[in-house]
Amino acid sequence: MISQDFLQTLATEYSVSNLELKVLELAMNGDSTTTIAQKLEVSEDAVRKRLSEVYRKFKIPGSGPVKLTKLQQLILSRYQEHTVQSSSNSSPNSLNFRQQDVNPHQIWDGAPDVSTFYGRAEELATLERWIIRDNCRVVMLLGMGGIGKTSLSVKLARQIQDSYEYIIWQSLHYAPPIKEFLTNVIEFLASPQKIDLPETLYQKISYLIRYLRQHHCLLILDAIEVILDSDNQVWRYSNELEGYGILLKRLGEEQHQSCLVLTSIEKPREVALQESRTGFVRSLELKGLQPEAAQQILLDKGLSGEHQWLELIQTYRGNPLALKIAAATIQEVFSGHTSEFLKYESLLASNMFREILDWQFKRLSNIEKEIMYYLARENNLVSVQNLKMAMPTSITTSVLIETLESLRWRSLLEKVQSEGKNTTETLFSLQPVVMNYVNSEFRDVRDKH
Repeated sequence: MISQDFLQTLATEYSVSNLELKVLELAMNGDSTTTIAQKLEVSEDAVRKRLSEVYRKFKIPGSGPVKLTKLQQLILSRYQEHTVQSSSNSSPNSLNFRQQDVNPHQIWDGAPDVSTFYGRAEELATLERWIIRDNCRVVMLLGMGGIGKTSLSVKLARQIQDSYEYIIWQSLHYAPPIKEFLTNVIEFLASPQKIDLPETLYQKISYLIRYLRQHHCLLILDAIEVILDSDNQVWRYSNELEGYGILLKRLGEEQHQSCLVLTSIEKPREVALQESRTGFVRSLELKGLQPEAAQQILLDKGLSGEHQWLELIQTYRGNPLALKIAAATIQEVFSGHTSEFLKYESLLASNMFREILDWQFKRLSNIEKEIMYYLARENNLVSVQNLKMAMPTSITTSVLIETLESLRWRSLLEKVQSEGKNTTETLFSLQPVVMNYVNSEFRDVRDKH
């Protein structure tokens, strides 16, 4: 928990007004726009305007939920620096957890605190085996927004940090140019030695790989999707960030003794083309929390109606962020009664979670949207054959399959295998929250299809 005094100090530094500070405090606490409006007794538009001013004053780029995440990470990073500085000034013998971040061979730039962490024992064991035993060079954590990729990456890095000489955890929400990023990493690994770096991208990457061969380094890049272009192509990067794709390709192909861990809502081409079950490049699709771990979230939030928690967890497919947002609404509006909340289907996609889906939906191609509309309308498992029959004749089978693959890589489709007597069929559907979002937000457009 970030202290109120620190937020007040930061607000003064950035010229944030008292009204904006109140919104900021609640947003940092994880409250949705609706909840903040109710607590402050103002309109939701007023909340959004005050948040927009806060983003502007903190110089937070981007759009949608990305901006709030960037703001939270910036403030958390500043608070961690403040905490470390305070503890180091108070007593040379008062060591605590935060002072580990002062390790000169480690960078945790904006990494969240994972002292409270739910479940994921199986995923952690799998990732540790891939990285430590199987010496994977590139490992990707893939999953929809809010599923817990960032927290898992930090928990993993903390868990295996003793196996590495250097650790760099870097969020790409700020997306520095690739040459600047490489220069920063190389200079950190070379410190205190001063080096003259080459200018070309290829040579800089070669320089980095040389260090990754000499030392055991764990490099974590969080939110790779931020550097992917939003022109409806999963395969492409924003022009000025295309060098990141070259970096991923070379780190996966070339021999070294380090590991690059990536988190993303969308799968980059370089990972898709190189990954295999037993190779040096692998990806783990993150599903929702197991019921026991998800129930702990609801217990910590103080909800009642335990007999209906499983229904709530299944509705959100165990998505930790979605459950926390829903729990906050249940606590604030329905006095903690889960049964009351579940009566209102329209509430399943809250404002904060809707912003995540807004960001993803805007990146979809027209064909991807066609499929989303159809699956939302059908509200059932659908085969590739049925999808082909429902789509316009201009959409060929190969285009349909590529589009389904793209939607899977965007973490928007659920896939199940239907076992028959002599055949196996792949079926697709939408998660309840995604289906509710498409139905409520795009009803007019969808009904035309």
